Amino acid sequence: MKEVILTLPDKTYERLVADAALAHKSPEQWIADRFFAEQGPEATAAEPHTLLAAALDALGFKRLEPEKTKRLSELLNVRKERSLSGDAAAELNALLTEAEVLELESLQRLAATLGR
Repeated sequence: MKEVILTLPDKTYERLVADAALAHKSPEQWIADRFFAEQGPEATAAEPHTLLAAALDALGFKRLEPEKTKRLSELLNVRKERSLSGDAAAELNALLTEAEVLELESLQRLAATLGR
């Protein structure tokens, strides 16, 4: 199983939590249920992270390189189990910062496109 980290605007997150609560589900399960329900049975065979990556690519979003993404996931998993060393924590912070910069630039490009 893979992990996806989403950064949502406050209003979007609040709506997600409210909708999930109405369905008596966690936000994560609500997203997964909606994602697969809208795709139909044939689409559930595709890996969700592959579909997400394709959607982000279509929108022009830039992401970390695969090696950096893998390392970020490794560091996040280690952080769940124990405290990171100083070097590992610095590496994690650098990767998170790089990912945030790419995301912000992508969102700014999308906003500029939609604003035209």
